[in-house]
Order: sequence, then C-alpha cells, then structure tokens
Amino acid sequence: MKILFIDVDYQYLLGLPPGFENHGCEVKILKDIIREELEQVLAGYHPDLVVTAGWTKIHTDSRLKILGEMVEKYHLTHAYWATEDPRWTDEWSLPYIKATKPEYIFTIDRESVAFYNRLGFKAYYLPWACNPEFHRPAGPVEKYKCDIALVATAGVTWSSYRRDSARILLKPLVERGYDVAIWGKRWEKLDPGIVGFNVDSRHLKGKLSYLETNHVYSSAKIILGFQNVVTELTSRTYEIMGARGFLLAPATTAVLEKFEPGKHLVVTRSEEETLRMVDFYLEQDAKRKEIALAGQREVYSYHNTYNDRAAQILEFTGLRQVKPCRKP
Repeated sequence: MKILFIDVDYQYLLGLPPGFENHGCEVKILKDIIREELEQVLAGYHPDLVVTAGWTKIHTDSRLKILGEMVEKYHLTHAYWATEDPRWTDEWSLPYIKATKPEYIFTIDRESVAFYNRLGFKAYYLPWACNPEFHRPAGPVEKYKCDIALVATAGVTWSSYRRDSARILLKPLVERGYDVAIWGKRWEKLDPGIVGFNVDSRHLKGKLSYLETNHVYSSAKIILGFQNVVTELTSRTYEIMGARGFLLAPATTAVLEKFEPGKHLVVTRSEEETLRMVDFYLEQDAKRKEIALAGQREVYSYHNTYNDRAAQILEFTGLRQVKPCRKP
C-alpha cells in the first residue's frame, strides 16, 4: 500500500506517516506543493492514497489549486484531515476542500461529520493522538526547568473557549507571581482588553520548535493544557500525556469524558481551584509522577495513538492493510 503524505509541519509528519508505516504501508512525504515535483512523484510513485492535513504554511491558494488539479488529472484518492474544525471550518476547511477535492474528509470535531455528510462528502471523526515513538519522556533540560509551563500560541480575537482556558489556568498564576514559563507565538502582543489579564515579559520564552516540546513536558513540574472547545481535546493534550508530563487542564466535557481526574491528569473549574491545585501538587513530587505515568499509559493503550488513527483511515477508505500494526 503506497501513501503519499503532503505536509511540512512536524506535528503532522511525526503523526500519521509513522502510523501508516507501522501498518506495513510504504509512505512517501512531500513537504511542498510544486507542480513539477508533484507531477513527477505521481507519475512514478502511483500512490494508493494521498493524505493531507491541517492548514500550514504550504497551503496557499495557488498551491491548493495545483493539488486540486493533480487530484483530477491523476484520478487520485485524496483524504483530507480537517484539524481546524470547528473554529475555522468556514475560513480554512471549506476553502481547502473546495480547492483540493478530497474524496474523504476526516475531522477532529464530531459534530462536523454530519455537516460534511450533508454536503455530500464521506466524512469520519478522527481526533488527535500521540506517537509513542516521539511523544515520550525526554531527559530534563536546564533551560526548560520551571514550576509551571505553557506551550501555546496566543489567540488574536480569543473568541473560543481558549480564552476561558487562559483565564482559568494562566491568569491567577501570572497575577500571583508563580514561576510560569510560556513558550509560543504572539504572547508579546497579548491584548488584556480582550483576554482579561496581562502577562509580564519575564514569563515569555519565545517560540519553541515542535521537536523540543517533549523536553519542556519532561522538565516542568506542571504543564497547563489549554482547550479550544469544550467537546474536543487539543493535540497537546495527547502529546503532553504521551511525554509523561503532569497535565493541569480545564474541566471540559471532553477532558472528563476521556480521562479520570486525579488518576490520569488533574482538572480545574476556576481560578481559585487552579491556585489550590498548583500549591498542592508542587509539593507532591511522588503523586505528580504517579499521575503522569498513569496518563501516559492511558494514551498509549486505549486507541489514542497514530497507529490507531492510521488504522481508522485505512479501514474507512477501504484500503487493504499489508500487515498488522506494531504496538508501542
């Protein structure tokens, strides 16, 4: 089985491609959409399935137009993983789909499946996951050591539940002067008029390579896990737990549905509860490690890996699996 995977972001490259390979598929990766290069690959490689995902820097209008033309010209079976649903369905997912003509749409939002079905697409729910070969404990690194860490991109309008996450998790900690280190883009442009609080520059550590995220999760005592919507989990939820990070998350419907608080992670419902949780668990090294280990085992064992997601794609698209998956 030949899979052509097109993306440039390591978050995607370290996800589904290894999952497909662990099911015996041959995977070729293209990191850009250039007409001549794509034509050459398609003419010589003859993929059984082309898989694309998300919205990254290679997804310009001109590139997506090229991909759509190649899908038609070579009669490709194209599966698109819409990882920006439901917040950016109109702005990103639908324009992507219109331009690239996928036969199958996979979405991280359960409610979007029916929406795509009504539009005439074959749609399937495919949440984020972790890759045990990458999302795993790393040795502590001195520059990443801190009491509390956040790896996240700051919002622009903060119009989703992400703003609530920031207010519940981050606001009380920075206002009380806790040792909080924040990695990610746009925090220096945070608008307190929108989000409701400000962050002192001493907390800001700048951008972080995706390849370094495991080191943060392994070096900080507590990791804050923002959620974007209450009904689905973010990618970092799985990744933090896969790296055996101790996760503090808001008590959303999805978090409570998927994990057991106090066993796999800890949750908070208010600013006051965040402070109580942090004060307690900063003093409980053994308990933090116990919970973090149980969380890692949970995401490794119960259909939360990219081996599982790749199997779901192969099954839904009707493609033959060459050999069984190698379990982590």
